Amino acid sequence: MKRIVIAVLLVFAVSTVVATAAPGSDATKNANAACTALKAKIGATAFTQAYATFGRCVSSMAPVEQQNLTSANASCTAEQNDVTFAASHGGKTFDQFYGTGKNSRNAFGNCVSAKAKASSKAEGQDRPNPARTCRAERTLMGVGPFGALYGKNANDRNAFGKCVAKAARAQTQNELNAAAACRAEQGDATFVAAHSGKTFAQFYGTNADQSNAFGKCVSAKAGEKGQSQQQARVAAAKACWSERTASPSAFRTKYGTFGHCVSLKASGK
Repeated sequence: MKRIVIAVLLVFAVSTVVATAAPGSDATKNANAACTALKAKIGATAFTQAYATFGRCVSSMAPVEQQNLTSANASCTAEQNDVTFAASHGGKTFDQFYGTGKNSRNAFGNCVSAKAKASSKAEGQDRPNPARTCRAERTLMGVGPFGALYGKNANDRNAFGKCVAKAARAQTQNELNAAAACRAEQGDATFVAAHSGKTFAQFYGTNADQSNAFGKCVSAKAGEKGQSQQQARVAAAKACWSERTASPSAFRTKYGTFGHCVSLKASGK
């Protein structure tokens, strides 16, 4: 009897895992496509510095792509329930506009796929090259502070590669935070009133059908955050470099490491 109960529990557990994992499959596929495009955009060297392996890139991008799918699902649900949809889509109903299969049963899936891909493409086009980000940062703060901040080996020779990896991680986190903010705006009933009568799609969308609105929102907010973070980091690194140069012993006592100093000053502490 115990064996039967255990077997039933195992079957239930496996089915639960499968059911839980299934929604993420499209996110993983989209992340795979995003990483392929990113590798082509920034080059193999910068890609390897940023993610080490292709699989790590996919794991990093999957949560971002899941946000695109979640947003697309919400947009398509709203369109499907919009009684004025046909009037603004050439007289076609939601099913007629998006559907391609028998009885247009695949309309909703096609809608979600199209909007998610459009957002992913928009984010990919606007996503900064981490290598360029680090080159700009090295120029702004100077070779000495740059090496002290990122270098982890003798003579700080690996500083650039470490910076690239850190920049890639920061960009992903900024996109995730931006996605949360954009989802909140997308679901805000007062958005139109606060944005000169424009809907979320009208305000952010830049392509013909405004399907890339969510991606454009995410890239804009993530870009602004990345710029402010870099400005604060550069200013902090310069200040820490001057302080360490003036009194190395006092600097070590106060901060311990150069990175800790930069972190404190960049965060305003």
